[in-house]
Amino acid sequence: MTHRRNTAKSHHYVPNSYLERFADPEGFLNVWDGPRIQLRRQRPAEVMKIRYYYRQPWAPQGVDPNIMETALGNDLEGKAKFAIDRLINDPVSLDDHDTATLLTYLEFQRIRVPRQAETAKSLMRETIIRLAPVPVSDSIREGKLLLTMKESARFDYMRWMIGALHPWFARMEWEVIEADEGAAFITTDSPVSFYNPQCPPPAEAGIALAGTKIFFPLSSRALLLMRHPECRSEHPLTVLDDPMLRDGVISLTHGAVWSQKVVTSTNWKLLQLAHHFVVAENQEVLEQCGATHLTPTTIAMEDFAQ
Repeated sequence: MTHRRNTAKSHHYVPNSYLERFADPEGFLNVWDGPRIQLRRQRPAEVMKIRYYYRQPWAPQGVDPNIMETALGNDLEGKAKFAIDRLINDPVSLDDHDTATLLTYLEFQRIRVPRQAETAKSLMRETIIRLAPVPVSDSIREGKLLLTMKESARFDYMRWMIGALHPWFARMEWEVIEADEGAAFITTDSPVSFYNPQCPPPAEAGIALAGTKIFFPLSSRALLLMRHPECRSEHPLTVLDDPMLRDGVISLTHGAVWSQKVVTSTNWKLLQLAHHFVVAENQEVLEQCGATHLTPTTIAMEDFAQ
């Protein structure tokens, strides 16, 4: 069998198949573009993509520079679509393959987005400056020397991080939350969001802190909430021991329904942890969490500690 070589120029860093879960009945997303302060209606295929985002022009001869894009489209994203469907509609039917797919997908979706890439580059830059001889570091800070982080640094970061989050995700308690009638979840260009009440957004908490929760909107109707078992007994900033990845069963509950107020509060948190783009099934949902700056809703700060 001859496989068609992937020649797509625009690469999604949040998959089209995932974004479709937040579209309106006509198949459009309501997109809030923060940097442009602009609201648009677009098809899922038209947003959260960058030209040649996964292309590695430095790949050795004979290796497809688009190999990552090809692998994502042909394997992980298709399996993840099926697994997320099960997680939403029939979570008790999840098997080991579904769980492994979800762990891999959540980890990769977390680290591949531009927000995390920019954070990684910034940390790498600061590390280089800190370890450099004092005259060199001073010259960089004063602008006499130019330190440029190459695009390959983003791929180095992803290689270093692959496998690091799996054990944390696996030890957490998972809960599938449903939005009450009339409420809807948003999603963003950084959809796997880490939130800790003691690290207010836009800061993003470390996963090793007892109070850190992970929000991953599954659709406009459902959200995956992940919490450490210690979240109710330990201080939110307690640092947990590194987990070991081992065979076991993930604790998964479902059936909880969040009110409009709690959904809007959660959407606000997701908005604060976004990079540039926020999407929802309608404009009203964006306005309710304050995304559009058109009719921002005021929410008491204590609501954000839900």
